Amino acid sequence: MRVSRSLVLGTALVALGTGLLPAVTAHAAPGTSRTTSASAAPTVPAGVQADGYLHLYRDPGYNNYCTGYVGNSTNWGACRNVISSLWNNGYPGSLDDVWVYWGTGYGGARRGVYNGVAISDLAPYTFDAGTGTGAGESINDNISSHKWTNL
Repeated sequence: MRVSRSLVLGTALVALGTGLLPAVTAHAAPGTSRTTSASAAPTVPAGVQADGYLHLYRDPGYNNYCTGYVGNSTNWGACRNVISSLWNNGYPGSLDDVWVYWGTGYGGARRGVYNGVAISDLAPYTFDAGTGTGAGESINDNISSHKWTNL
């Protein structure tokens, strides 16, 4: 049984040690295409409706948009190890949270990112202890792949 979204998101704010990043609110809306151009970079204000994407930015403060993913990715290609802010704007429901991984192919250490979470600066966050190669390292400029999941 899943815990209510508000309880889970509130808990993430208090218990960063659980491997989940801080939460913001997001709401569902339709969206189907992958975004790759910097001119199409979405804004990250509170209350923006969900578009189904994990958005990746090269610089802190949601600057220098790299790409957005709807599905899983085993290798972030040009975005690999260069991301300094991200936004999980996936649709709330099943498989709406994301594991981000130190290595390609979902390898090495990981860190959970709840649905609706937007992090303007990844520098303070590390991969979870005991989860493989890269555990305890900063996730800033150090993520290679991701997988949608239920946290």
